[in-house]
Parts: sequence; structure tokens; C-alpha cells
Amino acid sequence: MVTESVCTFQVNNYGMAGQYEPHYDMKTLRDIKVQKLAPSEAGNRVATLLIYLQEPVDGGATIFTDGGARLLPKKNAAVFWYNLLPNGDPDLLTRHAGCPVLAGTKWVMNKWFHVNDQIFTRPCDLQQFKREKEAKLYNGQYTT
Repeated sequence: MVTESVCTFQVNNYGMAGQYEPHYDMKTLRDIKVQKLAPSEAGNRVATLLIYLQEPVDGGATIFTDGGARLLPKKNAAVFWYNLLPNGDPDLLTRHAGCPVLAGTKWVMNKWFHVNDQIFTRPCDLQQFKREKEAKLYNGQYTT
């Protein structure tokens, strides 16, 4: 990933019962319309890097609510994911949350990568997107 316009690291601490509600890291079309957001010069957040600095005694998992993944925090472990599909649309399976810390403290650090820096490192694959959309249309997952 190109890191010229990457946000600085953001550090968060979750004490007893600390949690983070389900959310997306990228801006969706709804966010832009409802909040009347101006586009960022760096573009949308194409990817996220999350590093666990300290694991709690119990609880504090990161869950992907629509993707079905549950990540248990482990000190010095990291997770990386793309927030946008190759064609630039939001990947709605990246909605995630921080579950409550039941005992101990959880420290995490994250960094977001922006789409405009990645134009040559992660080019758009419209043909792949077209094939995926046609497959979903065929399987009845999209309605017109």
C-alpha cells in the first residue's frame, strides 16, 4: 500500500465494558448524503490496519457483523482488510464492532489507507466486478 496520505496512527483504549458500536471505516453513499460530507482530497478509506497492543483478560473481540468473522485480540497481532471493492464501491461485509471488554484493558492502534494513493497499486477490475454482479443477478441476490 502507498502511504503518502495515510492517516496518522490512532490509538484507542477500552477499559471494563469498553466497546465500539458497529460501523464502517469507509464513507458510504448514505453517509455522504445524510452528513453532507465533502469528498476528501485523499479519497475514501480503501483499507484498514488494526493492531492489538494489549489484550484484555476477557472479552473485547472484533466482530464483522455481516461477514461472520470474530477476531480475538492478541497482543502484537494485526489484521488488515479492504473497505472498498476493486471497482471503488463500499464493501458492506466490512461492517465491524468492538465487543465489550469483560475483564482487563484492551489497547488497539489503527491506520487508514486512502484510495487516491492506491490508483496504480490496486487498479479497478471492472470485468471481475461485472462477472460477480452477473453471478449475483443469476442467483437472485440483486433485484432491478
